Amino acid sequence: MESKKLGIGIIGLGVISDIHIEALKHIENAQITAVCTRDIAKAIEKADDLGCKSYTDFRKLASDPAVDAVILCTPSGSRLEMAEYIAGHKKHIISEKPLEVTTERIDRMLNACKENGVFIASIFHKRYHPVYKYIKDMIDSGRLGEIVTTDVLMKWYRPDEYYNNSKWRGTMALDGGGALMNQCVHFIDMVQWFNGGMKSVFAKTGQKIHKGIEAEDTAVAVVEYSNGAFGIVEATTSSYPGFSTLITVNGSKGGIICENERIREMKLSDETEEDRKMLSDSDFGEHGGDAKTNIKQDFSLHLKQLQEAVDALLRGEQPPIDGLEARKAVEIITSMYESAKSGKEIIIT
Repeated sequence: MESKKLGIGIIGLGVISDIHIEALKHIENAQITAVCTRDIAKAIEKADDLGCKSYTDFRKLASDPAVDAVILCTPSGSRLEMAEYIAGHKKHIISEKPLEVTTERIDRMLNACKENGVFIASIFHKRYHPVYKYIKDMIDSGRLGEIVTTDVLMKWYRPDEYYNNSKWRGTMALDGGGALMNQCVHFIDMVQWFNGGMKSVFAKTGQKIHKGIEAEDTAVAVVEYSNGAFGIVEATTSSYPGFSTLITVNGSKGGIICENERIREMKLSDETEEDRKMLSDSDFGEHGGDAKTNIKQDFSLHLKQLQEAVDALLRGEQPPIDGLEARKAVEIITSMYESAKSGKEIIIT
């Protein structure tokens, strides 16, 4: 007897949807049953390629009985209306990051899902990277001791065309922000996850190179985490031609410097052979590669998260990472925007 497959509809057929599609092709208990985009020719072409239905109206996709869950690959600020409608038709939701552009809009999405008895999850695939999982385990096990500082340095570059050729990139309404909300959201999620959340931020933002966009292309924030550690977050899309992303974690018993998802340096008071092997062999493939371009190719981490999500939904359970967890990064980033505007430290509730 053939096992049940989860019917999945994809709304939005931009660059990131290709990553989801490639990942789903490798998930045996999932099947893409419908795709949707406003460009009818593109919808038909993609549907023909996948052997599924095509729609130009997300409402019709949400009403399709062959769709059990919907993946949202649309601009961030467009998802609330879709999520409320989809939840109302009893379909589960998996959304690309960030879940939406404000906590108020996210809360409406979560309430709609709760009221209709459906699950919602968000893609934070970098949490599935072996190096980040290793660092998280090192912190949680106490091997780094009391965490003193955790920093993010994301010095990327986007050419003017990246913003000029898009109606939504760099806008507050649809992109929700700039370098922080679009590019650095994954790393902000990572460091808050490492440290059990973030309790306060003090930030400055601005347009250094891309003067024509509404959102920031550069931001710096001093942060305090829930565990008492301090940190710096730097995010920019103006550092030509694009540089490595660094995440550093330092504690009373040791520290780790991670560069582009590879451990560059690690010093521990109780170093083991496993640690030395991780230090020398921590090249698990290029999952970042975003310093110079928004074109992604590696779908392996999406595959891991989507496989877990599909398995959970088929069991009737909440997939990781749930809406409340995904909300945290947006609350942190919008608090940074509030701080930059007010010139004051913002306490995160």
